[in-house]
Amino acid sequence: MSEPRNRPGEGPGEGAGEIVVIAVRNQDRWVQAFTDRFPDRKIVLGTQDATPESVEYLVGWKIDWAQLGNFPNLKGVMLTSAGIDHLDFSLIPPKLPVVRLIDPSMSTEIAAYCTHWVVHYARSFDVYAKQQQAAVWEIGPRNPEVTVGILGLGAIGTVVANHLTSLGYPVVSWSRSEKDTPYGQHHVGIEALMQFFAASNTVVNLLPLSDATKNIVGEAALRALGDGVLINVGRGGTVDTNALLDALSGDLHAAVLDVFATEPLPADSPLWSHPKVAITPHIAGETNPFTAVKVIGANIDLIDDGKEPYPLVTAATY
Repeated sequence: MSEPRNRPGEGPGEGAGEIVVIAVRNQDRWVQAFTDRFPDRKIVLGTQDATPESVEYLVGWKIDWAQLGNFPNLKGVMLTSAGIDHLDFSLIPPKLPVVRLIDPSMSTEIAAYCTHWVVHYARSFDVYAKQQQAAVWEIGPRNPEVTVGILGLGAIGTVVANHLTSLGYPVVSWSRSEKDTPYGQHHVGIEALMQFFAASNTVVNLLPLSDATKNIVGEAALRALGDGVLINVGRGGTVDTNALLDALSGDLHAAVLDVFATEPLPADSPLWSHPKVAITPHIAGETNPFTAVKVIGANIDLIDDGKEPYPLVTAATY
């Protein structure tokens, strides 16, 4: 834990700017975590109780971007997730730091989730579940040589790849830019997307949603995946739902979906009852306030010291 940054003559809450926590789950835990980390600052839950001139940091997910101009001394916006598809750069001042949350604890949770499902289908546990319902005792196929494709080899994707390779699963990867990886073949750019899907038996989709990635997992990609498995823990809008349903009616073996274009997933969605689909309610990687605040706090310290936080999100990177 960093030492409190009280200025001379200041006690807790005196002279240090406010941190405003907005619309997060486990609000009390977030406030406690920030209070522990920044005892010299006032921690405010929601903008309604904030003093606009004193606000230096906004922390949250569902932030009203149009309100940013109400805080003349705002130093940064600290997101409580890695996703950036909700940002409105037309309302964000160009020089205001907006920082994604890359929490190692969350990355480990996502890696455990993905590893669970890779093993589930590689060792035919889905088949055994059906056999149990029919009281059938029969040893099915086991295929530990499944090649796993990591769609979006960023900070989280690298952790997922490391977990899988530690268990002996071959890994290939894809990203929009060149990466230096220790894994199998790395595919770069949209022109290599079909080769990536064809080289994979199971694809773990970790892509953020942007204009470049919307519906990127479409008919052609799913056809190239063939009788494989799609695991989506990125963003729902990166997958064309109609194309996915068509693929599930054909060769695609299964889809594990933790994220959806509309959340909560509407009750009338055909995905709920599809026999080849496993659904979880966006829980692959849940944010732990106490581990997240360590990362956010380090970035606040960087900004206070006139340094650049990481990972910084700009209109250009989006």
